[in-house]
Amino acid sequence: MPTKNVKAKRVKVAPREQSDVAQWLRHHWLPLTLGGFFVVLPFVGGTSAINADWLLLGVVSAALLVAAIAGVIIALWQRRTLALTLPEVFLGAFVAWQWVTASVSVYRWATWTEAMRWTAFAIVVMAVCELAGKRGFLPSLAVAFVAGGMLSALQGIAEYAVNAASGNPSWRIFGPFLNPNLFADYLLLALFVAVGLAILHFRRAPLLLSLLTLLLLIAMGLTGSKGALLAWSVGTVALGLMAIGRLKIVGVPDRRNRLVRRWAISLALVAGFIVFMLAITALPPIKARFAALWTTQAHSWMFRWLIWKATLAASFVRPLTGFGAGTFEWVYPQFATVSYTRHAHSGFLQVAMESGWLGLTLLLLCFASVLMGGAKMSLAANLSSAESEQPRGQRGWLQIASVAALLAFCIHNVVETAWLTTANLWALAFVVGVLQAEVSPMRRLSWRWWALALPFLLVGLWHSVGVARGAYFAQLARNEPLPSVRLFWLERASDADPLNARYLIDRAILLEAWAKATGDESRLREALRLCDAAIRLQPTRSGNYKVKARLLQSLGDEAGAEKALRTALRFNRTDTEAMLRLGEFLEKRDKPDAAAAIYRKLVALERSPYGRFKPVEQWQDIFVAAGKTRLAHLLWRQGQRQRAQQLLDEAERTLRSFQTAYLPILKASDPEAAESQDAFVRSLLDDLHLLRQTLRKAPQNVGR
Repeated sequence: MPTKNVKAKRVKVAPREQSDVAQWLRHHWLPLTLGGFFVVLPFVGGTSAINADWLLLGVVSAALLVAAIAGVIIALWQRRTLALTLPEVFLGAFVAWQWVTASVSVYRWATWTEAMRWTAFAIVVMAVCELAGKRGFLPSLAVAFVAGGMLSALQGIAEYAVNAASGNPSWRIFGPFLNPNLFADYLLLALFVAVGLAILHFRRAPLLLSLLTLLLLIAMGLTGSKGALLAWSVGTVALGLMAIGRLKIVGVPDRRNRLVRRWAISLALVAGFIVFMLAITALPPIKARFAALWTTQAHSWMFRWLIWKATLAASFVRPLTGFGAGTFEWVYPQFATVSYTRHAHSGFLQVAMESGWLGLTLLLLCFASVLMGGAKMSLAANLSSAESEQPRGQRGWLQIASVAALLAFCIHNVVETAWLTTANLWALAFVVGVLQAEVSPMRRLSWRWWALALPFLLVGLWHSVGVARGAYFAQLARNEPLPSVRLFWLERASDADPLNARYLIDRAILLEAWAKATGDESRLREALRLCDAAIRLQPTRSGNYKVKARLLQSLGDEAGAEKALRTALRFNRTDTEAMLRLGEFLEKRDKPDAAAAIYRKLVALERSPYGRFKPVEQWQDIFVAAGKTRLAHLLWRQGQRQRAQQLLDEAERTLRSFQTAYLPILKASDPEAAESQDAFVRSLLDDLHLLRQTLRKAPQNVGR
C-alpha cells in the first residue's frame, strides 16, 4: 500500500503534468490544426469546383475566416503593429481587387465565392508564414503536407491497379480530384516539398525517403498529364541550380564543392532527361498521350488554343475590371468558337478575363516577388554573412524546394487552370507561405491597419455560411422524391444563399413539371417569376433563357418564347440545344424556311472548329444529330430525298457513337445527366427510324 507521502507526491505531480500538457497544447494547437488541414486537404478540396462540394467548401472556408477574424481581433486588442512584406502587399491588393470586381460582376454569387476562396488562400499563406518563422514548425508542416500528397497518391495508384487489372493499362488516375490534370498539379507541389524533406533528412533514411519521393513521381506520371511532366522537368533543373548555390551553406568541403559545382548542372540535366524519358516509355498513361501527340491528341491542343484566343479576346472587352472574379463559365460562351468548357485551361488568362489585367498584374507581381526572394536565398552562399539574411540549415532546403515548386506550378498554370480546385489553390498557399517566411518586412504599420481586413473577412464569412447552408438544403432537396417537400428545401436553400441563381432555376423547373402534371397555370406563372429573378442575378447564362422560353410557350406567349431563345443564342452562340429548340419552335409557328435556316446553321457547326476540335475525343453533340433529323424532314418535304437520307445516316452514326463511346464516360461522371441524355437519344433514334420508313414508302415525287 502506498504511504501518505507517496499519495501527496502524486497529488502534487498531477496538476503539474496537466499544466505542462496545457502549455504544450497552447503553443502547438495552431501547427497541429494546420498540419491536419494539409493532410486532409486533397480529400476535402479536390473536387470543390463542382456543385456537389459547395457544402464542404463553405464549411472549411467559414472555419478559416473565423480563425482569421479572431486573429485580427486579438491583434487589435494587443495593439500589435502590422508588418508587411512586399509579396503580402501585392497579395492583399489582389484579394481586395477580387472583392471590388463584384461591383461590375455579371454574376455576383460567383464573384463572391471566388473572392472567398482567394481570401482563404491569403489566410493560409499568413498562417504558414507565421509558423514557418518559428523554429521546428516548418518541417512538421512540410511532413503533414507531403503526407496528404502520399495518401492521395496511394489512392490514385490503387485506382490504376484496378483499371489495369481490368484490361485498361492506359487509364489516367483521378485520385480524389476532378480530373487527372488537376491531380497532377497537386502532386507536383507535394513532390518538390518531398524532395526538400528528402535532402534535409537524407542521412537518416535515404532508401525510405527516395522511395516515397519516387512514389509521388510515379503517381504524377500515371495522371498522364504532359504539361505537369514538362513543368516538373523545368522545376527539377531550377532546383539543381539553386542547390549548387547552397553548397557552401551546408558545409561541403572546398574540393568536393569545386567538383560538384563543375559537374552538378550536367548531371542534373542528364538525370532529369533520363527520368523524363523513362516516364514517357514506362508509364502507359503518359506514354499513350505522348505517342498520340500529333494524331488523336491534336484536337486537344487545338481545342485549348481556340479557348485561349477566345479568352484573350474577352479580356480586352473589359481590360481593367474584367467581368468579375469566378465568372468565366458564364462569359466565355459569348466568345466561344468551340464547345463548352468550365475553365480557360490557362489560369493566368482566366484571371485576366475575370479580374482584368490589373488583377493579373497584382497576382504576377506577388509571385514574382516571392520567386525573386527565393532566388536571392539560393545565392546566399555567395554573400557575406553581413549581407545574407537567409536562414542556414533546414528551412533553407525547404525554401529552395518551394521555389522550384512555385516555378513549376506557374509554368503548368500557363496551359492549365491549376488552381481550379480549392485543394490546389490552398496547397499553393503552403508553398507561398514557406517562401514568405524569411522575407524581411517592407514596412511596419500602425495596429489600426488590422481593422482594414475585417470588412472583407466578415463579408466572406457571411457568404461562406450561406453557401454551406444553401448547399445543405439543396442536397436534402435532391434526396427527396416528393415534389412539395423538394420545393420546400429548395426554398430554404434560396433563403440561405439568396445570390445563388441555381436554386431559383431549380425551383422554376420543378414548378414547371408540377404544373404540366396538374394543369395548374398559377404554378407556371410562379415558375416564370422565379426564372426572371434568376436572370436578374445571372443574366448571361443561356440555360436560364431556355427555361424561360419553355414557360412562355406553355403560357401562350410565342413571341416572348422566340425572343428568349434568341437571347440564349446571343449569350452562347454555340448552344446547340437552343438552336434546336428555336428551329422546332419556328416549325410549330409555320415558318419552315426560317426553321431550315436555323437547322442549317446548327448542322454547319459540325464542320466548324466546334465540331472538329472536341474537348474529349469520344464526345458527340446529340443536338446536332437532332438538328440533322429535323432538317432531313424539311428537305424530304421539299423533295430533296437524297440529301435527307444522307443527313439521317450521319445522325444515326453520331447517336450510335454517343451510346457506345461517350455515354459510359458520362455515366461515370454525371449519372443523372447520362440518364436524361440517353432517353433523349433513344427517342431521337425512334423518330429517325420512323422518318426513314416514311422515306422508303413515300413516292419519289412527294413534296415536289
